[in-house]
Amino acid sequence: MKKLLIALAFVGLGTAANAQSTQIETPSKYTVATNSFWSNWFVQFGVDMSVMNPYKTSFFKEDWHEGRTYGIDLAIGKWFTPGLGLRTKVQWENGLFAHAFRNSDHVIYAPDFHKGGYGAIYEDVQFNLTNLFKGYDENRVWNFIIYPRAGIVRNFDAAENAFTLGGGIQNMWKLNKVISVYADLAYNFVSTKDFVVPNWVPTDANNHKHGYATVELGVNFNLGKGTWAKAVTLDQYNALAAASEEALAKLRAELDKERAENARLRAELAKQPKGETAAKVEKVIASAATSVFFELNSTALNSKKDLVNLEAVASAAKESGAKVTVTGSADSKTGSSAWNQKLSEGRAQAVADELVRLGVSRDNITVKAIGGVNEVSPYTLNRRAVIELK
Repeated sequence: MKKLLIALAFVGLGTAANAQSTQIETPSKYTVATNSFWSNWFVQFGVDMSVMNPYKTSFFKEDWHEGRTYGIDLAIGKWFTPGLGLRTKVQWENGLFAHAFRNSDHVIYAPDFHKGGYGAIYEDVQFNLTNLFKGYDENRVWNFIIYPRAGIVRNFDAAENAFTLGGGIQNMWKLNKVISVYADLAYNFVSTKDFVVPNWVPTDANNHKHGYATVELGVNFNLGKGTWAKAVTLDQYNALAAASEEALAKLRAELDKERAENARLRAELAKQPKGETAAKVEKVIASAATSVFFELNSTALNSKKDLVNLEAVASAAKESGAKVTVTGSADSKTGSSAWNQKLSEGRAQAVADELVRLGVSRDNITVKAIGGVNEVSPYTLNRRAVIELK
């Protein structure tokens, strides 16, 4: 019988230890929860105007007049954090098509019309400076993004490929959770002397390298989940930490009372006749209760402390023949009512199954589920199953 009382005291000790291991979210406006790989993807469609810019030529007098082209853009990308992402972009320009707008004779006298312009593919590393410096805000309308880039560009008329390095800035305005519009300005350096609009010979002849500037307007579509779970604010964290400390202080005080009561009972048991000892044990069993805690959205028993506690409860139940009630619950601050009900049922059943495995008759176990509750603080401690012996 003394072993039984010691086991019950150990159950109470394990319950308090489990409560102390509860984790609190990190307080930072820059911290968000990690999303899955398939979250935060996007596609972009845009139209642009590009201006060829050979070295040593006049941008406004020559480049702007002779070097303008128009094209389309298609991109796909992913944000790995609110501040860092990758984008793969394809750009297609047709220089002769642009000239056709200004001089219809080009449509008639240019047999190589389909060769005009250029095509490019880039890889951009995107930095959302607004999120990096101001913290993530799901409701923010405007975001400012910069990016360096590297890519390959092909001049269709010269039939030449070239490596390109560049970068740009992007302003993006959110219309809703799925759609945004953007304005993009980029400049690209090209490692060749032959990157020109067909039939245009710059004033510096071939003594130049090339670059080109691009202004683009487009639409951005988020694919799947496009938001991030925000961390708690510093004030919320402090309040939660204070509530946790208060709850732990109460648990420690209750544990001290249980230890003192068990010590008193052990002393009395040594003095009591055998019949009276059994009555005392029944009284302790009737008042015994312990909790098994679970992770968010989980019904798995994965704590060694919980398994040891359940062994002690099973031993007490088998020795006394007491009835066991297992009541599962979830925290009401997360999840829907239907999901929390299902979660609490799963937690209660998982504990009941473990007690059966440890030798307790299933006929002596009653399983209850009370769904989402807010009975104890901090709220994470409501993710539990409570075992009572009667």
